[in-house]
Amino acid sequence: MANYKNIQILVAEDNAINQLLIKTILEKEGFDIDLVENGLLAVEAYSNRNYHVILMDLMMPEMTGYEASIKIREIDIQNNSTTPIIAVSADVTKDVRQKCLDSGMNDYISKPYDARDLIAKIYEFIK
Repeated sequence: MANYKNIQILVAEDNAINQLLIKTILEKEGFDIDLVENGLLAVEAYSNRNYHVILMDLMMPEMTGYEASIKIREIDIQNNSTTPIIAVSADVTKDVRQKCLDSGMNDYISKPYDARDLIAKIYEFIK
């Protein structure tokens, strides 16, 4: 796969080990990332910077990924834009994917994920 330069990705993840893992994967690919530990900070970061993709954990303190995605979509309406949001969660229950879509997310990848699968999913949205 081509190495895309200047791709900004916002990662919302509250678990320190998962943060380190995803940061390592994305930086190795050459992406520019901002890492926040809850949904509230994700909305704040998104309000202040343009991103190509958002990777959103679902269960975080302060504001869940679902709630943050709804808020981000409200910002998108005001700005007439749509940034892809990919849910990243260990929750693999049947209705979680639909709940993600209902809250404005575009796709879902389950933890644990293969780094190649995560990168491939990101490339789907930045083509």
